[in-house]
Parts: sequence; structure tokens; C-alpha cells
Amino acid sequence: MKRVYLALPSADAVAAAIRKRLRRKKSARHLDLVDELGSAQIVVTSSADIGSLPEVLPASVELLQLIDCGGGQRYRDAPNLTTTNAFSLYEVEIMMFTLEVVHEMSELRQAFGAESLRLGLVGLGRLGVSLLKLLAESTDRHHDDSSDPMNFHLGSVVVNDIRTPPQGAMTALQKLFGASDISVRRMSLDQLLSTSDVVVVAVYHGPTADPLLGDREARLLDPRAWVVDVSENGVVDPSAFVSLKQYVSRLMDGEDSINPDEPGASDRLRAGPVYVRVEDAVREKLAIFDIDTERDPKDIAKFVGWNLRRFSRGKSINEVEHIDFPSAGDPAFWSSRMSPRE
Repeated sequence: MKRVYLALPSADAVAAAIRKRLRRKKSARHLDLVDELGSAQIVVTSSADIGSLPEVLPASVELLQLIDCGGGQRYRDAPNLTTTNAFSLYEVEIMMFTLEVVHEMSELRQAFGAESLRLGLVGLGRLGVSLLKLLAESTDRHHDDSSDPMNFHLGSVVVNDIRTPPQGAMTALQKLFGASDISVRRMSLDQLLSTSDVVVVAVYHGPTADPLLGDREARLLDPRAWVVDVSENGVVDPSAFVSLKQYVSRLMDGEDSINPDEPGASDRLRAGPVYVRVEDAVREKLAIFDIDTERDPKDIAKFVGWNLRRFSRGKSINEVEHIDFPSAGDPAFWSSRMSPRE
């Protein structure tokens, strides 16, 4: 039986739901709630509350479970500690809003007669692979139906995997996109940035990603490029880019959106590179329609209970991987040296 400590506000609805879930018979056989951190083997917390924990966790702690998409980078060097989160609860929403941003960029480029979109993906973990699979299903270069809300006019996909991707992931993606004659290939980070129209960044924070994209990387991008950030805070430095609000204000002419036929209109697209953080875009969009962005505490508690039971029985769970390469050299190079290689 594993001892569980909740590092969450006592009055928090999620904490209450987790306590209730862990006291059920199914969980109580494997998990025991404790009031003292010093005796815990599992700690449950959130990105907002992790700061309430000491800088060094007790040696008894084996698992750090976050209730959101955070990476727990604070304890990345803790020996014998597994860090996991609740990314699975948010995966579909994150993917759909990310693709919506990419689609809007695709439409904008088409309005100005630009060639097909070249998409760059930094990070080929769970989210990266899922995003590309969904994109492949939504893309057809030979289908030119403007009424199709997911017609991406995609030309090619380039990937900088950062960490070794799941075995066979690249082969499977190449086969999926191959049905539409769209190439998928690896590139170094610098080459990807200098040749992509839209760059999706989907990695966790780490010592060599603090940030991974900053002033230097922004200068490698085309001024018309977009950076779509679905990473943990700190991976991309927003100050190195033009915000979406700044970009929109430059496109607007005091009346309607910019007219593609207006003299010099295409030059006004060179306002970037533009930075979009999906998490913020989702929150703002849902707020417009007065939709609650908070997930039901019962859903979080159900997932946490299931994950902790798996861990207590020695079954596999998804772990958070932080970027941690030597400070010298291109991360793409160090990634290529990691095993097992594809």
C-alpha cells in the first residue's frame, strides 16, 4: 500500500474530490491518505501549488503526480522520483485548438497567394505525435474545397524530435502523410526554424530549454512565420516575438481586416514572427462565449485515482521528460545520439 500526501489547498474542490475518490474501496486497497509529507510515498500537487513543497522532497517520495499539464521541473534532479501529470485529460482540447491556429494561418497565407504551408514541429512526444496524426487525417493536397473547415493546404512537415520519439513513430507518420504526397522529415532545430511557416513547440521545460526559443531563434524565423506554443512555461520567451494582439492590430486598418488586393498589403504581414500560446488563446476564446474553462474536479480525481493505482501495482504510467542536453551544441545533435534510435 502506498501512502499519499495531497499538496493542495484543503478547501480546494479538486482536493476534496481526490480524497473522496481515494477513500473508495477500489483505491483504499492500494492507497492510504496521510497528513504528513515526511511519511508519503506519493505526492499529488498542481503547477500552482508545487511551490508550497520544500526544495528537497523526503527520500521516501517515489511519485510526484500533477493534476494539470505541468512538468514538475522543480524536482527534475530528484533521485528515484517519477514525475507524471494529467495531460491525457487535456490532450484533445489542446490538439483541436492548436490545429485551429494552424488552419487560420494556412487560410491567411492562401488569401495572399502564398504557397502551401510548411509546418515545423519541435518535440515528438505524445502531443507531437497525436497532433501530426490528426493533421494527416485533416489534410489532402489534392482536395481544394474552400468550404472544408480543415483544408490546410499543407506542403510539407519537418520535425525536430528533441528526445528519441516512440519506436516507429516517424515511419508511421511518413506513411500517413504520404497518402497526400506530403513529406515528413527530420531537421536540426536551426534549419527547421529558418524554413518553416508555422512552428509548433510541444516540449517540457528543462535546463537547456530555458528558453529553447528566444531572441536568437526568433531572428532565424521568417518575419511572417508564426510560433504556436503548446509547451510548459519557460520553453519559449514571448518577449522575443510579436504577440497575437499586436499582429492583429497591425493587420486591422481601423475598419475591417486587411484587403489582400490593397497595395503593399503583403508587406504588412511581415509583422512577426508572431507568437501564440494555445493555453491563453483557448482561455480567451472560451471566455468570449462565457464557457467555464475549469475541468470538472470529479474527472481529475477519477484520472488521478486510476494513475496512482497503476503506479502502486507496479504498472507503467506516462512520465514527464524534460529537455536536458549539454549546454554546448544543437539539441538536435544530442537527440540523435540518444538510444534507442529509430
